[in-house]
Amino acid sequence: MTRCPSLVGTSLPGRDSWALEEFMDTVITADPEAEVRSTEYRGVFVAYSLREPASLATRFLSFTHAFLARVYPVMLCGGPQELDSLVSALLSQVRVSEARLEVKLREPLSRQLTESRVISSIAAGGLRSSKRSELVVLVETLWDLVLLSYGRLASCGPRCRLLLPRVSQQ
Repeated sequence: MTRCPSLVGTSLPGRDSWALEEFMDTVITADPEAEVRSTEYRGVFVAYSLREPASLATRFLSFTHAFLARVYPVMLCGGPQELDSLVSALLSQVRVSEARLEVKLREPLSRQLTESRVISSIAAGGLRSSKRSELVVLVETLWDLVLLSYGRLASCGPRCRLLLPRVSQQ
């Protein structure tokens, strides 16, 4: 299985190289030992760090990012066969009854893991989908990994969205 990243970023269309530079600069200011790289998925970047993913993500509030579209910390990560246990672990951290769901499935896992399967796993855990919720639960695939994150959206630039983790009260 592929190693789990700490942070994932995506670029605005056609701005991959500039966005990678912005992503790298921000991550390195938070952790000079971090490894940052572009992936084979167009406009998708990852960072590997020993630091807490949430603290790396918070660093993106310190700068204005003109070429990044989205940044999120990876709170939980595993293989597709672990989806239910990953969702259960995430929901035990989040402890709310509803959230806005964002699901992004990429090849090769999009052939074996469907959006309806992800939504049903989340619903079985007791979380209802609400488009008006401030809390976002994100499930995304990258390589052979299922990545999960949660939090509220914050601005990290003119068109940049940052997912900031938070633990909510019931």
